Amino acid sequence: MTHYEARPILGSGSDLGEGTLWDERSGFFIWVDIFKNTIKRYNPKTGEISKVVLGKSVTYVGKRDGGGFVLALGDSIAFTDKSFKIEREIKLDFDARVLRTNDGNIDPSGSLWVGTMASAIGGSDVVEGGVTGELYKFDRELNKSVHRKNIQIANGMDWSLDGTMMFYIDSAPRKIYRYQFDPKKGEIVRELSAIDVSDVTGVPDGMCTDSLGNLWVAFWGCGQVRNYTPEGELLNIVQAPTALTTCPSFGGEELKTLFITSAQDQRDPEFAFDSVNDPYGGMCFEVRLPIAGKLDNFYNG
Repeated sequence: MTHYEARPILGSGSDLGEGTLWDERSGFFIWVDIFKNTIKRYNPKTGEISKVVLGKSVTYVGKRDGGGFVLALGDSIAFTDKSFKIEREIKLDFDARVLRTNDGNIDPSGSLWVGTMASAIGGSDVVEGGVTGELYKFDRELNKSVHRKNIQIANGMDWSLDGTMMFYIDSAPRKIYRYQFDPKKGEIVRELSAIDVSDVTGVPDGMCTDSLGNLWVAFWGCGQVRNYTPEGELLNIVQAPTALTTCPSFGGEELKTLFITSAQDQRDPEFAFDSVNDPYGGMCFEVRLPIAGKLDNFYNG
């Protein structure tokens, strides 16, 4: 097993960084600052960081077939142009005072998957013990189906390179759920045994898979992205200099740079390395690896 150290990206600070995406069309690493209603973009070649402020919280960014992006906006799904100007918005049928969207991803068939989680009024804090979230799928005609209920904190999800395995995280139980998946139909075939990560400090958050079929899981609480086989064997650890790491994505040259978001310490001082003086909380990090990732799929609606 190898340990890697991730370096901070200057000027990348956020309140709650999440929702990572490598956009190969622009060569930008993209992430969201959820409660600051902001989408941020980093150009690794120039070091430039730009941002777009929306009128509401944004929890997920995905690529849209034909150009632009698809967003999860707390209580809706939106489609945008390449500059994040909203062209269409579809409201979701739940009470935004008690639920909000969180992480999402696009499966090999081009369908969008988005999880919801319980939240306090105003959407700023998780309701302790709330298990009212669900995992939705939206096909190309925006037909919605529910594939998991009783979720507390719907988080990372991704698919194997061949699309026959789906991985999904509900943070609170500290498990990575595994499913046999039909990549052509975009359907779960059956649930497999989960990977238990309760031995790790903190909880599993965002995740991605690589070109070898292995998982990279960010842990909120120990400042790590941990690399597992699909069966749960620990292979490598990437360490960041702050505790609340949230979401990883591969990008950059040859897809061998792992980008990682984080949150500021006040969001969970119990796990902070130094809650009084942490210059890195909320920043993004990057590390060059000998392992290549894979590109995210496009929503085909």
